[in-house]
Amino acid sequence: MVYKTKPSGWRRILDEQFLSVFLSIGLLLGILFLMTWQTTSERENAQQRAIDSTGFAITTYSGNLASILIKADNAALMAAREAVIVPYYDLERQLSTMIKDDNNLAGYILFDASGKVAHEFTFFEHASRNLPIEEILARHRDAWIEPAFRSSKDLGMKPGYFAVERGIWSPDGTFLGVIMVLLAIENPYEDTPLERFLAGSKMRVATLNTDNLLAEAQSSYGGETKWFTARQEDAFWNLTTGTSEIDTGGVALFGDFVMARQNLDGLPITIFMQVPVEGFMDNYYATRQTAFIAALVVIAVTLFLILQIRIDRKAKHKNELKRLELDKRLQFSLDSTGQGLWDWDFTKDAGYYSDNLYRLMELHHGEVCLTFESFKDRIHPDDRKQFDAAIAEHIKGDKPAFEVEARMHVGSEDQWNWFSHSGSVIEWDKDQAPKRMIGLVKNIHHQKLKRIDLEFKAQHDPLTGLLNRAAFEDHARRTHALTLRTDMPYCMIMLDIDHFKRVNDTYGHDCGDIVLKRICEITSRALRFEEEKLLFRLGGEEFVILLPQNNCTAGAALAERIRKNVCAEPIFAEGHLIDVTISAGVAAYRDNELPQDTLKRADWALYQAKNLGRDRIHCAPALIDVDLAQQHTLSTVAN
Repeated sequence: MVYKTKPSGWRRILDEQFLSVFLSIGLLLGILFLMTWQTTSERENAQQRAIDSTGFAITTYSGNLASILIKADNAALMAAREAVIVPYYDLERQLSTMIKDDNNLAGYILFDASGKVAHEFTFFEHASRNLPIEEILARHRDAWIEPAFRSSKDLGMKPGYFAVERGIWSPDGTFLGVIMVLLAIENPYEDTPLERFLAGSKMRVATLNTDNLLAEAQSSYGGETKWFTARQEDAFWNLTTGTSEIDTGGVALFGDFVMARQNLDGLPITIFMQVPVEGFMDNYYATRQTAFIAALVVIAVTLFLILQIRIDRKAKHKNELKRLELDKRLQFSLDSTGQGLWDWDFTKDAGYYSDNLYRLMELHHGEVCLTFESFKDRIHPDDRKQFDAAIAEHIKGDKPAFEVEARMHVGSEDQWNWFSHSGSVIEWDKDQAPKRMIGLVKNIHHQKLKRIDLEFKAQHDPLTGLLNRAAFEDHARRTHALTLRTDMPYCMIMLDIDHFKRVNDTYGHDCGDIVLKRICEITSRALRFEEEKLLFRLGGEEFVILLPQNNCTAGAALAERIRKNVCAEPIFAEGHLIDVTISAGVAAYRDNELPQDTLKRADWALYQAKNLGRDRIHCAPALIDVDLAQQHTLSTVAN
């Protein structure tokens, strides 16, 4: 009996001790949980206040800076355009008046194409001497960077100044120089809470040719703040940094800093801001001390602790329901906007393709399993190189994300649709190679076809299908620019159907349209493949052939071949046999001549061919005066 009762007693004691220890440990864990929960909540509140304050600060600052920069860029753009047609003293009067009336505009300097200072107004003399003029000219003449910005450090001036650059070009494509407008950035937030906030932050204004336009502010908090470098800051915005990142659009929390980024609308400028969270943590420290004292009191209140645990469990359950609801909303937004999502891990060679993406590709999820390579294989061969180049440019670091339009094979039939592709690498390995990439796909087939059709109609004649006058002027400018670089002349042939008005009056306009189309066909057959793209209809019965890197002799030979082909092929239109001949004027480019001048001489030569009896070719002499040729043409037409 005793033997049996002793073990039972010991077990009872052990059970009681175990229960006591269990309750003590449970009470201690409950206290630690309560203290942690309260302090973490206040820390998150402090972090959220830091995020909200930073977002307001960078939005306000960027709005003010954008208005100043756009105003300065407009002044530089106006000056660049006016410098071509307005004398320098008139330009000086306009700009000096603008500078005197504006507190932010401090001066300007004008370089000609040789790098010589053509004129300057209130520009610091020592700054203009220290400027890298050749670099500035090359940036606009060769790289076509418009506009460009230069910091106070590059100008050799104290902080608070910077310049806006614009290239100056003549109508014929000749580079004339560069205009720089000097800006003085005033502080519109003096003696305000925003000024004190900005004084405790680090700000970087980045553009294409400089890492920072303005001086960096220093932290007003005690100790030495270890700021992120510009390279670390750029890497942060391009990579997923793990669970320590709280993303809020353009503002994010990372470690002990709030990181913010804002792009200025219409300008190649991005503002970066770093704000230490330390200044927002006073309430957090006070709450942590209060929570510790409260935790000591709550040790004896086990029921209250259990109640707190229960409340916490309910709160977690509620948050989970909210998370699931957010996931549903995300899926709904993707479905409603017609976008498909893909997520690929290159190290695991595995990933995810959304159901909506399969629907866009008209594939059955169970029958086809997409991989990154099979997804790329569905891209049209003509667009695959452009798709790979866009991704390579993003991986290289030139762009924060890739965006490209490419055709993709849809369904199992031979059907191709246009899609817009966008995405970015969100994880990199230790060798800075892409590890994980996410992208979006959207069907834009109908919009793309409409855009292509509008572009075609804007450049082509609706009757003949040939390129129109607008296309001719564009090709002529580019051919002229090529001639200036290579010193190889070009030639223009003006073609006109003889007595075409008589055809319309005799047989009707429908027959006239048939004659125009047949003349286009005969002329096109006489041209080589590369020359077919340079046949234009200017209007009515006038056509132009543009021959790059050819002289007047070659142009006359081609025009004669076309004339003989037209004479040899009578045209049948609505039962009528119509004999048609053409006349042509040929003119080759001469030095210091614009494309429109060459066209005038070709037009003069055409009227000479008309006056000499039609059905012939006439070449314009290189020495003929353009204005006299045009007056002679007008006089001939009037007679």
